[in-house]
Amino acid sequence: AADHGFYVLMGARDPQRGEAAVKSILEESPDCEGRIECLPLDVASDKSVKAAADFVQKKFGADPPPLYGIVNNAGVGFDHSMLETVNINTLGAKRVCESFMPLLDKEGRIVNTASASGPNYVSRCGGAERQLLTKPDVTWEELGGLIEKVNREPGGRQPYGFSKACLISYTMLLARENFQKINAMTPGYILTDITRGMGATKSPEEGTKAAIHCLMGKLEGNGWYYGSDAVRSPIDRYRGPGEPPYEGD
Repeated sequence: AADHGFYVLMGARDPQRGEAAVKSILEESPDCEGRIECLPLDVASDKSVKAAADFVQKKFGADPPPLYGIVNNAGVGFDHSMLETVNINTLGAKRVCESFMPLLDKEGRIVNTASASGPNYVSRCGGAERQLLTKPDVTWEELGGLIEKVNREPGGRQPYGFSKACLISYTMLLARENFQKINAMTPGYILTDITRGMGATKSPEEGTKAAIHCLMGKLEGNGWYYGSDAVRSPIDRYRGPGEPPYEGD
C-alpha cells in the first residue's frame, strides 16, 4: 500500500488481531490510511472463504475484476497433524484461489507462500511420489489423490514439508490452466510465530523480497518457484540464496 499505492485487503482468521495489525501498520505508515482493511478470512473453512469473496465482490464489483493480486500467506508450522497442516497450507490456498480468481484481473498475479521445506521434502522422496510432485503437467486428480492417501496414511512423512511440496505442485497446475502470472516462493527462515524458538533471526520485512518480486517484478516464466532472494529455484532440492539460478525446464 505504501510503496505501490495498492488498496490492501488483509485476510485474518481472528478479526480482532487483524484490526490490531491494521492499526499497527497505519501507525508506522500513516500514508496508508484509507487503503488497507482487515478482511475476516479463515482459509481452513469453505464457508469463511466464500463469505470473504462475496464481501469483496459486493464492495468492489466483479466487472471489471477488481483484484490485481492474491497473496496466499496463511500457514501453520511443525506441531500439527498431517490433516490439519495440509488443510491450511495446501488446501487453504486452493480454496482462496478458487473463490477469488473470478475477481482477479487477467493481467493479475497470484503468489503462493511456500517454503524451502517443500524442495527439501521432495529431495528425500523416491519413486512415484517424487515423480508426481515434480510433474509439470500434474492434474488435480493426481495431486488430490496423493493428498487423500497421505492424509489417511501419513507413513512418517513430515507434514509441513509435504504440504509445501504439494503447494508448489498446485502452483504449477494452476499456472498451466490460467492466464495470470501464478508463482510460488519462500520468504526464507523468518522469525514468526511458526519459527519462534527455532533459531530464526530474519525479520518479516526481510522475508518480503521474493513475494514483492512475484507480485510486481518482471517475470520470465510462470508456475515457477522462487527462493528468498527472488531467484528461480528447483522444486526437488534446496538452492541457497546467492547460488546460481535454476535453469531447468
